[in-house]
Amino acid sequence: MPSDTPTQPPKGKQTSDFGVEIITPLEVRKKSDPPDPKRSFRIISVTIMLFFVILASIVAVGFLLIRHLSRHPVNLAKDMEHTESSETGILKKQGRTGTTTEPVFSPLAQQPEVEPSIKSVQTVDTAKLELEKETADKQLATLLKLKKEIDDKEGYVWGGKEYEAMTSLGQEGDRLLIDRSFALAAIKYEQAANKAKALIENSGTVFQKLVEEGQKALEIGDSVIAQQKFSTALKIQPSDESAQRNLERAEKLDEVKRLITLGKNYEGNNRFAFAHADYQRALQLDPESGEAQNGLNRMKEKIVDEQFQKLISDGLTAYHNGHYQLARATLLKAKSFRPRSREVKSALLQVDEAIRLDKIEKLHQKATSAEQAENWEQALKSYLAVLKIDPDISFAVQGKRRALEHIRVAKRMGFFIEKPNVMESDQQLENAIRLIEKAEKLEQKSPHFTARLNELKTLVALAKTPVKVMIESDNLTEIAVYKVGKLGKFTTRELSLRPGTYTVVGARNGYQDVRLKITVKPGQKSLRVSIICNIKV
Repeated sequence: MPSDTPTQPPKGKQTSDFGVEIITPLEVRKKSDPPDPKRSFRIISVTIMLFFVILASIVAVGFLLIRHLSRHPVNLAKDMEHTESSETGILKKQGRTGTTTEPVFSPLAQQPEVEPSIKSVQTVDTAKLELEKETADKQLATLLKLKKEIDDKEGYVWGGKEYEAMTSLGQEGDRLLIDRSFALAAIKYEQAANKAKALIENSGTVFQKLVEEGQKALEIGDSVIAQQKFSTALKIQPSDESAQRNLERAEKLDEVKRLITLGKNYEGNNRFAFAHADYQRALQLDPESGEAQNGLNRMKEKIVDEQFQKLISDGLTAYHNGHYQLARATLLKAKSFRPRSREVKSALLQVDEAIRLDKIEKLHQKATSAEQAENWEQALKSYLAVLKIDPDISFAVQGKRRALEHIRVAKRMGFFIEKPNVMESDQQLENAIRLIEKAEKLEQKSPHFTARLNELKTLVALAKTPVKVMIESDNLTEIAVYKVGKLGKFTTRELSLRPGTYTVVGARNGYQDVRLKITVKPGQKSLRVSIICNIKV
């Protein structure tokens, strides 16, 4: 097998300008040399082997050439260079074998050699063609990217003539590319890409225009056009909340219109509750419907007016029937519908006055009943409540004074009755006497009060009635009685003392003093005591 290691050409061989070894013919043996059978056989064998190697190389080159042409366009200059290099390689292989056989060339090697100038021109044209193709491919890639962005937003729906022009230019570029007119194809693709960029840049304006047209369609009630416009707008800006909301409004528009029509029919027949329900349902479907909102407001006003008038009527009826609290509650409810209504204000004033007078009358009756029952505390409470409503009502002023007097007198009377001993004091006895005088002057004395007054009178009479007290002594002891005075020496002495507690003191020179406390009870007939100093000091 020939070696792939390059060696210096053997003596008698030359190298061409293209690096191909030129094999010189073997020297002819002299006729005088006898033929060598082994040498002849070796030459024939080498020649046959070289023939098959060359043939196999040609077949392989042909197969590779056909495969290359099936994948790439024909490039004559490159093919010629490839052929030349293949041929050169074969010849180099032959040179490396070191044989001295006759040169053998492939059919391609027998073709006339291309001139260097022609070969250079072909190389330049091919490079230019490749550059143009590369440019066209880049422009096509740019166009396809922009077109995908537009198609993702369904630009064929809203792009109009600009989209058609972009598509047409792109198709022209495709035809030129197929025809291998790469430079012209690149121009068409660039023009189409510019159209695409313009479409993308103008999409915001198109979106706004579609939204405006959709709004107008909504206003005139054209649901089909409105849906079409907003749907197309959302293809440009799918996340726009306003367009999405308006699309939903457009989808419900026919039902909203139907409900509004029903509401108007009910309104015309004064069936306000039904009309209110239809307008309300329409507004629920489309909260931005001005017509539904206006209709609902009208119905609310009419329903409120009906309810207001009914409440006024019911309130006045209750007032005339004497049900003042019910009348007031009803009129206050009417006022909640019409806070500034003069009619309600006037009716409420009448009802409030009636309620005031009714309350005063009820308190008066309660106070009178309390006086009759001698419950002066309750009577006073009722009179004070009346005066809180109106401080100038005379019966309440007089009743308050009367109740206070009865309460004060009754309390003082109870004090003396419960503690009659306090009247042993001249001052308290005088107070009790004045209390009796004041009690006798009071009006509306009930039997119970009169009985209490008489009981006090009895206690005062007993406190005023003196009791005979007999004091006995030895005529040697000096006698003195506190609250009465010094009595001196005596054997017997009679005193008249009011009920109470007294202290009798006896004194004698040389003797221990004697002190005696005596109690004179009311109603007691007489009392005898003895006091003598008989213990010497």
